[in-house]
Amino acid sequence: MPPLRSGVLALVAALTLAPAALAQGAPTDDDDGPGVQFNGLGRAFIQQADLGGTIAEDDTSTARSLSDGEFVLDLAINAQPNRVTEVQGVLRLRNEFGGFFGSGVTVEVRELWARGIVANAVEYRLGDMDYALTPYTVYLPEADGVVNTPEVFEPLRQRVAYEEFYTGRNTRRVQGGHLDFGLSFSQVVESLDARAFLARLRPTDFTTTPTRLIGGGRLAATTSRLGPLASQARLGVNLANTWDDLDSGDANTGIRNHVLTVDGTLAILDRDDLALSLLGEGGQSIAKRSRQLDDGEMETDEELFRERDTFVELGVEAAFPERGITATAYVVDVGPDFFSAAAQSKRVDYTQSLSQFNRIGNDRMERTIGLFDLSRDPAVYTYRIEEQLMAYDPRYSNVMPYGRATPNRRGLRLDADYQPDESPVQAGVLVALLREIRGQGTEELKDFVLVRAEGNLAFGPALGIDRDIGLSLGLQFENTSRGGNEFETVDLTSFLIETGLNVEVYDRLDVLLGAKTRQSDGRDYVPDYANFNDVDDFPGPFDTDDAETLLGGGLRYRFADDVSLTLQYQHYWYGDDATPDDDFEVGQVFALYRMLF
Repeated sequence: MPPLRSGVLALVAALTLAPAALAQGAPTDDDDGPGVQFNGLGRAFIQQADLGGTIAEDDTSTARSLSDGEFVLDLAINAQPNRVTEVQGVLRLRNEFGGFFGSGVTVEVRELWARGIVANAVEYRLGDMDYALTPYTVYLPEADGVVNTPEVFEPLRQRVAYEEFYTGRNTRRVQGGHLDFGLSFSQVVESLDARAFLARLRPTDFTTTPTRLIGGGRLAATTSRLGPLASQARLGVNLANTWDDLDSGDANTGIRNHVLTVDGTLAILDRDDLALSLLGEGGQSIAKRSRQLDDGEMETDEELFRERDTFVELGVEAAFPERGITATAYVVDVGPDFFSAAAQSKRVDYTQSLSQFNRIGNDRMERTIGLFDLSRDPAVYTYRIEEQLMAYDPRYSNVMPYGRATPNRRGLRLDADYQPDESPVQAGVLVALLREIRGQGTEELKDFVLVRAEGNLAFGPALGIDRDIGLSLGLQFENTSRGGNEFETVDLTSFLIETGLNVEVYDRLDVLLGAKTRQSDGRDYVPDYANFNDVDDFPGPFDTDDAETLLGGGLRYRFADDVSLTLQYQHYWYGDDATPDDDFEVGQVFALYRMLF
């Protein structure tokens, strides 16, 4: 591995947006009166990466070292003309590392929205917004290659989350408007809540691409506590409808995706030492592609393709509040043709080009996405809602690549969490035992096993030390198997392990260490999809016998709760037993200054 050049890092402090405080809830009478506030986030990021390994020994085509960075200022201007109205705009100024005297500087509007309360009853928001309903309607599934991120990798993951508008609450960033209101009652029904939204997912190009919209909402009722056990029920109806407006532009072909679900919770018992609940969700999706015909007198729609399917998820939850233990068991059945665009679209787009070392070797081999990229590269992430199932990499997620709404799955899902109050130990485990409902390319069915476990241990309180000392662990095991003849047989196993240690060695000065490693071995058939989630073809067997490791270490100084400077070195190895001459490694040193104000 060539040595990293010295003298790479330089820092420039900037200011940028942090709408966290202002983005929660609508303004109320408790807020201050009319006024204008400025807040934001400033970020300076400079890095250098060097390529090495077997593939680089005879490589005369690829640059061995890359240096880049950025200076970003996101300035939020927040105005409250009265106690029930709030507007905000975010202006971004960005300068590429190496740009001087205005060269490489871009200015853009990153965010615009307005919100308020009508008649002290109805909350509204217009413009950019983060929205979610249920895991089967409007929801952002978790990212691949992540179980319990070590603290050392968090700074770059926070950068990705900020750039892609990931809030940590599985919300999707859309542009439109929504209304929320609720009613309270004194008997039988305790409350009735209603939500409605409409957003534009893409504009028309006035030719072949129509405007795409999504709309829907939720109506939910909660009963009063009834009976000797003070039982309480909640029932909700959810709608997510995605469609192309064929009256926009000259396009005459578009999609419609209608998802209607009912979810509910019945709290059978709610005591200090034990709480029991029944919970679940079920519904139906309709997805179709149609063409608009004009016969000169009226317009009619001709269906080109149509899918309809259902899903159901039923479970029981037992909680022991005094011990901090919660356990849930679900029976799930998600139909093979169930399609929900706003719930199944992934965070990672495996068709995107990488920001660093996209092609390596003399034959200019296109490098596939790995742990190195999943931990830092905003270019491979997206918040878009796609019109069919996206590509996935079975080495990182093969059991539920599209989250809980993954179609063609039936079986059990078990979940347990241990999070006592004031305890230095937190842990969780997820087990999924699933099977295909309909075979893909064969009548044989695949069986899936997923085990995810995570744990965090805070040593400071346990040792009586008033400093942050923490250890984190994460594990993911996946196995996919199928019987049959030699062409049908599938047996793919993957392990992902994460571990991290953070130690506050001096007041606000932290030493960060961490590692991520993945190993995959076996074969599967990964389909290409068409018409929402129909298997179009199998490019060939997906054979893998590879491994990768990402190590990181560095220092972080916290000037304040929302201001920090991180200096790190990370090293990444990738090796494939089938092609040892293509093994490579990347070393990266970077500095990241981040300030919220």
